[in-house]
Amino acid sequence: MPFLMALGILTFILSMETVYRLIHLIVERGVSVFSVGMMLIYRLPQFFSVTLPLAIVITCIVLMVRLSTDYEISAMNAMGISIWKIGLPFFLFGLIITAFALSITLWLQPAGYAAFEEEKLMILKTQTAKTIQPLVLNYDFPGKVLHVQDKDKNEELSGVFITDKELTLDSMVTLADRGRIKVRKGERDLILHLEDGLIHSQGTSDNYRTIAFEQFRYIFRPPQIVPTNEGGHIWGVSTESLLQNPSHSSQMELFLRLTTPWACLAFSVATIPLGLINPRRGRSGAYLRGLILVIIYYILWIGAKEMAMNMNFQPHVLWMPPLLIWLFGLYSMYKCNLNLQNILELLNPSVKTRPI
Repeated sequence: MPFLMALGILTFILSMETVYRLIHLIVERGVSVFSVGMMLIYRLPQFFSVTLPLAIVITCIVLMVRLSTDYEISAMNAMGISIWKIGLPFFLFGLIITAFALSITLWLQPAGYAAFEEEKLMILKTQTAKTIQPLVLNYDFPGKVLHVQDKDKNEELSGVFITDKELTLDSMVTLADRGRIKVRKGERDLILHLEDGLIHSQGTSDNYRTIAFEQFRYIFRPPQIVPTNEGGHIWGVSTESLLQNPSHSSQMELFLRLTTPWACLAFSVATIPLGLINPRRGRSGAYLRGLILVIIYYILWIGAKEMAMNMNFQPHVLWMPPLLIWLFGLYSMYKCNLNLQNILELLNPSVKTRPI
C-alpha cells in the first residue's frame, strides 16, 4: 500500500504540466476528451520510469522506520536474525519492480511514445483544418500569416494569400488559386501545397520580381499544440531497432533504457540501513538521508549522461550511478550487520564486533 500511494502521488505531481496542457486542448481547441485521455495514457510509461525508483525509496524507508519505531528490528536482532535476512524481502521486492521497470523502458515506453506521436499528428491535422477559416487571418504557422477566401467540404482552399508575419525587404508575398494542407507522418511536419499562383518579391535591389508557378510547397514544423520533448522522437523507436543501429544517439537511448530501471534495485538495498533509526531520536533523519541519497544518485546520473554525450565516453558509463548506489547499500548493510561506526574499525583489534 505505501508503494502504490507513493507511486500514485509522484506520478500525479510529475504529470501536472502535461495534464494542464492537455486540458488546454479541450478548452481552447475543442479536442475530444477521449483523445486527450488517450494521450495521457500514452505518456504514463514515461512517467512511471521516473517515479518507480522514487517510490521504492519512500516505501523502503517508511517500512524500515516503522519496524524500528515498533522495536521489531530489535526483537529480530535478539532472535539472531541478521540485517541481511531482514533486507531479503526488500531486495526481492526491488528485483520485481526492476523487472517491471525494464518492461516499461524497453517496450511500453517506446510503444506509448509512438502512439502519442500518432495521436498528436491526428489532432494536428484536424485542428489545423478547423483553425483555417475563410476571411480570417491565421497565425498558426510559424512566422507566417495565412488568409484564404474560401474552403470547401474536402478542406480544399481557394484564394490563398500567405506572407511573413514581419515584412522585410526579403519577404515574399504568395498568392495562389488553390491550396491544401497535408501532414507528413514520417517527417512530422506540415505541407501547404499551392497550385497556380504568383510570388511577389522586392529583392535586395530596387528590382521588383514576380514568379508564376503551377505548384509550390511551404514546409512547416508543426505548431506546438501538444506537449513534447526536444529530440524526443527517438523515444518512439523500438528497442529492437536500437539494437541494430550502431549510431551514438541510438546506443545512448538503448543504455538509458537498460540502466535506468536498475536504480530500483539499488535503492531497495541502499535504503535498508538508511531507515534504521533509534526510536527515541525521531524519524526525520531517515527521510533526510533518503532525500540526500536520491539527490546524489541523480547528480551521478546527470554526470554520467553528460560524459557519454559530450566527452566521448562509451554509453557503458551509464551503469555507474546504479552500481555505485548498490555498492554503497552493500557497504552500509555490512557495517550495520557488524554494528560498526565505519569500516575502518575492522582494522582495530581493540574493537569487538558482533553481528546484529
